Amino acid sequence: MIEKIMVKEKISRIWITVGLTACFSLIMQFTFCQTLQTITDRKDILIGEQIKLTLKAPMDGLTKWIVLPDSIPHFEIVEAAKPDTVNFKDKSKAIQQTITITSFDSGSWTFPALPVEFAGLPGDAPRIVNTDPFYVNVSYAPADSTNQLRDIKPIIIVSVFDFFWLYIAGGVLLLLLITFLLYRYFNKKKKDAPAIPVSKLSPFDEAMAALKNLGQFNLQDAAEIKLYHIKLAAIFKNYLGRKQGKNLFNKTTGDLLISMKEVNLPPDNISELATALRCTDAVKFAKYLPLSDQSEDSKQKIAEIIKLTEHKTHNP
Repeated sequence: MIEKIMVKEKISRIWITVGLTACFSLIMQFTFCQTLQTITDRKDILIGEQIKLTLKAPMDGLTKWIVLPDSIPHFEIVEAAKPDTVNFKDKSKAIQQTITITSFDSGSWTFPALPVEFAGLPGDAPRIVNTDPFYVNVSYAPADSTNQLRDIKPIIIVSVFDFFWLYIAGGVLLLLLITFLLYRYFNKKKKDAPAIPVSKLSPFDEAMAALKNLGQFNLQDAAEIKLYHIKLAAIFKNYLGRKQGKNLFNKTTGDLLISMKEVNLPPDNISELATALRCTDAVKFAKYLPLSDQSEDSKQKIAEIIKLTEHKTHNP
């Protein structure tokens, strides 16, 4: 009999413990649900309009905040602000986050609950408390159901500007500008062209005097060798240009040899002239430094050609 009474007392204690635990759990769950707030600024929207969803939970016992899923059926997350801490006068704290959502599917849809993790009782696993799900009605803009007749709006007179003559004037101005620029270009080119040197001496006497002055150069100095040959070529171009009434200073050696056809000199003399002129080109452009004998030989050949040319022109 005593054993039966002890067993009954033991069973009663177990039921009391289970009942108290269940009650405490329900109280805790109710408390969390009361403090976990889900606030929306609207629940009826047109397609594409936005809803501000504010989630708020106490900091006490909070171990893990909401993790938004990558996608939610029928909804799009436009913006998720960072969670922020709110301080109250009683020195308690809460965490708050604002999420902007929208929908492009017409109909009534449920925005799902989102889990928040709180610390459980000592020795128990953490408690998961879900936010409140809520319905959202998504619709198109309402059609005009009044069927009222609208006034006919008057015709709007549109003024059209004719750009034809403007285009013509622009084209004429552009043509005049191009003509002016071309005139300036070619006129400047003519002015920039070097004039044929004019001397009181005859072409022959001027050339002979200039060739004689070349004897003053030091043909052992590289700089003077180069200047010597530049002047040697210029003396011949000046002489031939004055004889033919042309400006030959910009002509190449090939051009000068072609011009010599008018003089009708023997081929051997033309060949010697070509050798002398090509030597001056090599010194001027290829930095070639001939021996002093070669430089003197080039001067003698050009002097001989000038004399033959002078003789031919006076005795055709």
